[in-house]
Amino acid sequence: MTVIAALRRRVPKASPARSVRERARLAALVAVLALAPAGAGAGELKPVKGVITAGDFAARDLAGRGVRFGDLRGKVVLLNFWATWCPPCRKEMPSMERLYQRYQDRGLVVLALSQDQASSEQVKAFVDELALTFPVWHDRDGLVGRQYSIPGVPTSYLIARDGRVAYRALGDYDWDRDEARRAVEALLGG
Repeated sequence: MTVIAALRRRVPKASPARSVRERARLAALVAVLALAPAGAGAGELKPVKGVITAGDFAARDLAGRGVRFGDLRGKVVLLNFWATWCPPCRKEMPSMERLYQRYQDRGLVVLALSQDQASSEQVKAFVDELALTFPVWHDRDGLVGRQYSIPGVPTSYLIARDGRVAYRALGDYDWDRDEARRAVEALLGG
């Protein structure tokens, strides 16, 4: 039985407001299933099947300025959801920095989106400690994390210039791996 059929069976005739809520839940579930490639586990970079476009969002940089993800359209983006309290996040950050240093001149943007409820000053202290030079934005309320239905941190999406989500990595991932470089080079166009 498909997920849609199962949900339709569970939903009795309801008020229009309830029907809208149920359809919204169904749409969210379908989006999560579409972004979750079969067999992806921690530490794996897996291609995303189908055409899924990365949603636009607004956040704050660590200086408190408003920033918009849509302004990065036209670049290859490694969008990483992380938190300062997350040991696997700390583990993968140095390899993300090396990937950024290697490809930033060719159009790669590594964008780390902190899911911390802590202050931006605490997030900045973590960034300074690891000497990270790529952009770090703060999603203090977790709204973007919910929009992307992240299962936890770290979760990363490799996004093509046209906004298509091309790859997903769940858990800490070694961005120094040959497969990561091949994926980035393919998205950069050679």
